[in-house]
Amino acid sequence: MASLAISCQSNVLPKVKNATYSSYSNADQKGYWVEFELSHDSIAPKSVVLNNILQEITPENKTDKKFKVNVIAQSTAIFGFKPKLVEKENGIYFVTDTADVFRAVDFKLK
Repeated sequence: MASLAISCQSNVLPKVKNATYSSYSNADQKGYWVEFELSHDSIAPKSVVLNNILQEITPENKTDKKFKVNVIAQSTAIFGFKPKLVEKENGIYFVTDTADVFRAVDFKLK
């Protein structure tokens, strides 16, 4: 029964469009800029996974239905920084009424 609920929820999740990423590296930080657009925003994205790094999505990452998220891989600017590593394919976690639901996303390199 639980799989049916999750299956039904994933049918109402927004479609992910224009999903891209680009890497960056400067003197004190390395990471990725992840960008995507959603078909609707009635179910909020919670976090993004890229290259096994989980990065929370904040309100500052959102402009209308478009998102731009800084996925930090390494940083000497942030004391004691360690990226949150997960064994998960690239994608987005969404928050529903009953659970966090993961949708795999094929982010394209810009």
